[in-house]
Amino acid sequence: MFTTPLYDSKVIRDMQEVVPGLFLSGSQPSESRQYMQERGITHIIQVTDITTPRFPGAFVYKLISVPDMDETNLIEHFADTYIFIHEAIAKGGKVLVHCMAGASRSVTVVCAYLMRTQNLSAGEALNAVQALRPIAEPNDGFMRQLILYGDIGFDVSTNRTEYRRFLMASMAAQREMFGYIKDMTLASDPQNALSGAVTATSAGAAGPTSAVQRRPLKCKKCRRALVAWDSVIYHTPGQGQGAFEYRKRDATLHISEAVQSDISKIQPHAATVCQSYFIEPVEWIQELHGLEGKIACPKCDSKLGTFNWSGQQCSCGAWVTPAFSMHKGKVDG
Repeated sequence: MFTTPLYDSKVIRDMQEVVPGLFLSGSQPSESRQYMQERGITHIIQVTDITTPRFPGAFVYKLISVPDMDETNLIEHFADTYIFIHEAIAKGGKVLVHCMAGASRSVTVVCAYLMRTQNLSAGEALNAVQALRPIAEPNDGFMRQLILYGDIGFDVSTNRTEYRRFLMASMAAQREMFGYIKDMTLASDPQNALSGAVTATSAGAAGPTSAVQRRPLKCKKCRRALVAWDSVIYHTPGQGQGAFEYRKRDATLHISEAVQSDISKIQPHAATVCQSYFIEPVEWIQELHGLEGKIACPKCDSKLGTFNWSGQQCSCGAWVTPAFSMHKGKVDG
């Protein structure tokens, strides 16, 4: 029995012009200098595992050496690739974005560009690309990053709570997969800030909804400022002591999902009290490259809590992953 191919193989081998001056492909077109020059390509974004350009000097390259994995942080390159594409086209050039198959990594970069220039959602951008290149299908991790990109208004900055939570989840994934964290991104130390007050309702903040400025959490013993309120992570309380039987994870919070800011909407399952604050990893916490450890005040060395990249259970029964907790009895808010 003969079956009809799902896609036109010529379309897969070729490059597609997504918008004027911006082309998308797999690796095959990028291996022919003559073909690319005939199509007018002047700039190339190469998103592969390869760290060297194929035709140095013939084209202007931007190399992004990353694997096609859910855990890969590709959103951190969206700002640079946008500028690279925008400036090349503005000067009359033509840009080819390619990976190996032209299905995931390069598609994600092109979708990010379309989202920002045409104010599209992640789904709308992907639909536009798939209409030209049917095999376009970013992996699940890249799709989540495109959705996040839209949610944060294309502002890939650690000033955005959602992006910091994504980085926190990425660090935990690196730790689990490789046994170490290559790129450590930490919340800023409020002690270094010009002002000790932060607004809980600032854009992207994750904390109780309030118009009142809140000073950071401080060490109860020495009064040293420790954590800004927008770095405090809230979770839905679990079912109390019943959740501890066999370390049952009855209410699980993965940090990548912890971007809700209105704690008033949280409805506990039981009359439980969380005895700890869960926070983002902050600059002053020591030995963060290890799997777990203690959190001690950087000034008086008083033990404040513990951390574990694999997660830990709150006193309310909820399981938080990764977990950086400070006991409420040790700090003042």
